[in-house]
Amino acid sequence: MIKQSYWVLLLCLNSGFFIFLAWLAYPETFKLLVLTMLMFTFGTIFLGIVVTKKQQRTQHKLFYQLLKEPSVEHEMKLQQTVKKIHSAPLHDLAVQLRQLHDALQEANYQSSEYESFIESWVHEIKTPLSLSHFILQNRQHEMSPFVYQRLNRANITIHDYVERILFYAKLQATHVDYNLKAISTTECLEDVLLELDSLVEEQHVHVQTNMEDLPIISDDRALHFILTQLFVNAIKYQNTHIDSYIWIDTGFDDSKGCYYIQVADNGLGILQADLPFIFDKGFTGNAPHQKQATGMGLFLVKKLCDDLQIEIEFDSRYREGFTIQLFFPKVNR
Repeated sequence: MIKQSYWVLLLCLNSGFFIFLAWLAYPETFKLLVLTMLMFTFGTIFLGIVVTKKQQRTQHKLFYQLLKEPSVEHEMKLQQTVKKIHSAPLHDLAVQLRQLHDALQEANYQSSEYESFIESWVHEIKTPLSLSHFILQNRQHEMSPFVYQRLNRANITIHDYVERILFYAKLQATHVDYNLKAISTTECLEDVLLELDSLVEEQHVHVQTNMEDLPIISDDRALHFILTQLFVNAIKYQNTHIDSYIWIDTGFDDSKGCYYIQVADNGLGILQADLPFIFDKGFTGNAPHQKQATGMGLFLVKKLCDDLQIEIEFDSRYREGFTIQLFFPKVNR
């Protein structure tokens, strides 16, 4: 735009100079000459602006085409619209863009292959895990209680880690499919507690429930994973110096106008300084008992809740327990 204004100004000055000469040389026809010069000048300016704008639009279009697909063909088309002085820098830019484009395609391909491998591995590993669980349940009488508890706990832990890997890989996908349907919260909670029953018994955790079946719409598998993570954390960070409790409460929150599931414990809790960061990826906190954490469980819980439009509220005091509430929107069926 500055360049255009510069040339328009020069053209106006040039016309002004010739108007002055016409006034000196032909005073009797001065008005006609001035009118002719002004019409020619303004016509030239208008035509120049139109042509320049069209060239700029063409260059912009070709430039963005080159950015989206830095092919040699797009580069050559853009080269034809620029001055020779810009030809070499444009070629260097196009080469760099092609290299970056190729590197990005390779990275996307490797990421897709890695994701496919992880998902395949997770599904394959579930077979031996299910078999080991079946053997443990049917051969329990052949083992000492101590050995059975240790093996069963290891089996539950491995299964939990495998589920984390699967959901993490799933959440990295460009599009995540959820199977939204009506869910019985009572059945979902009971399934989770049954799955963790041996771990609860081994750790001597008392579970108290005040549950009513809530008419919520969500993804059954994702909700099962979310609740499992909450219970596993409550068990993992229990206070061994007192009787450990987990309280489960469900109902309808009148102030929010939505259903809720609350999981509370009297465990070790979380430092106040760590509370704002508990859903951050890889955050393990500064408390000594949290050094064994991976920082992935609650991160995945928050990601899934965001996708499923489940609101989370939590509260904790160090060595006094942790409380978390999941709020589900009321859906008119």
